[in-house]
Amino acid sequence: MPMEAGRTLKYVVRSGFDTRVEAVTVARRLTVAGTDGYEMKGPLGVSRVAWKDGVLLAEATSNAWFRPAIPLVAEDGKDRTYHGRIEVLGKESPANATLTHKTEKIEVRNRRVSTTLATLTVKVPKGTIELTTWYQPGIGVVRQEQRTNGQRVVQMQLLSGP
Repeated sequence: MPMEAGRTLKYVVRSGFDTRVEAVTVARRLTVAGTDGYEMKGPLGVSRVAWKDGVLLAEATSNAWFRPAIPLVAEDGKDRTYHGRIEVLGKESPANATLTHKTEKIEVRNRRVSTTLATLTVKVPKGTIELTTWYQPGIGVVRQEQRTNGQRVVQMQLLSGP
């Protein structure tokens, strides 16, 4: 994913009945999961991500922290499992997850593109969080959607950037 401090991406964000354009900026380099990573900031919060051995890992997303970092996308397309802890609003709990992949063509910026569709299903004591990520090699995350207990919480799609 093209990352460098100062780079800004714009996404169309849908949450409930609200639709707006939000900027996400690569704020700085830092260590994530023991390797070089990036902190990304936007109105929805801060995320910390890094590529390690062909897997995009998240130590933090806009609303949660993970210990250890959780896989979001694997370049090899192989499924992964996760066993760790999640912290949301200061409350920590166990989390178990599965990550599955398939290829899907979607429309991004008025073009049909081939993406890796990665679905992360996280089981926590109070339910299930599903994070679906459409990743385009050389561009990055072009669409992402979060559902909690089957209800869509937020969806974002790349509007402008690399």
